[in-house]
Amino acid sequence: MGAVEDIRKALQDVVAPDLKALQVEVKEGFASVEKVAAIRHELLLAELRTAQVIAESRHEAILRALDIDKRLERVEARQAAQQATV
Repeated sequence: MGAVEDIRKALQDVVAPDLKALQVEVKEGFASVEKVAAIRHELLLAELRTAQVIAESRHEAILRALDIDKRLERVEARQAAQQATV
């Protein structure tokens, strides 16, 4: 059993430091990817907010251009007049 223990110890002495170094590299790699993902997430949210503001302003402009409120008032007034005469 002494030879097996010696081989096991030798492998641990050789492989363990390499595994630890790989573990550190992987952790650093993940940290880097997480930072990039967080930055891109914030940029995407900013673009979505901008698109929402643009869409809302265009919606309001379209409603103003169509004069929906005035047209609706006229339609309701006509309906009320028609119901009054019936």
